[in-house]
Amino acid sequence: MTTPGQTPSKKVLILRAATEVIRDHGIQAISFERIAHQSGLSRQLIRYYFADLDALIVELSDFLANGYRQIIVSGIVDLGQVERLKFFLDFFFDLADDHPMPDNLEAYDSLVAYAVGSAELRERLRGQYLTLGQVIVHELAIAHPELEGRACEELSFLFVSMMHAHWSFVATLGYARQHGRLTRRAIDRLIASYIQDPSPTPRLERPWAHAD
Repeated sequence: MTTPGQTPSKKVLILRAATEVIRDHGIQAISFERIAHQSGLSRQLIRYYFADLDALIVELSDFLANGYRQIIVSGIVDLGQVERLKFFLDFFFDLADDHPMPDNLEAYDSLVAYAVGSAELRERLRGQYLTLGQVIVHELAIAHPELEGRACEELSFLFVSMMHAHWSFVATLGYARQHGRLTRRAIDRLIASYIQDPSPTPRLERPWAHAD
């Protein structure tokens, strides 16, 4: 990523162009030729930085995640220590004032489909979603100390699942963006249901476990 006023590196230009290609044409359209045309750089230069498309896509996942991370950090700094959980939940449904979601949701969603054939990308995305889940666990524990650790873990998994499914519907399938308010309210109701039913019986033995 670059700071305001800083000239982006060639690698950043390539990753931005790849994002635009995926966003506008879909993951199936990604190629060195299209990225070269979009970025105004040569195909040879792009191949200098990335040996193959798989390597580019894996790094693109980190590039996109860092963009979200920068906006979140900026929002946390603006808020101080007040209502951080609300900010996190609002941000991921594009409801946080002055901190809009990046314009690359289609590209991020496409990476999940690409991960079906890429073990490295699958592992990278798992790590990113797990990190987000751990942040939500932490913020839930602060905002709702009455919740047990297992409940916070389950809620974090449910939140990330709902958030991803929401943007798949909105960004990729084209449902109205206003559905963000519907899903965001559902998250509050879900948290309230866990608070009202503090049963210690785990609903899942290991939240965030994966099959392979």
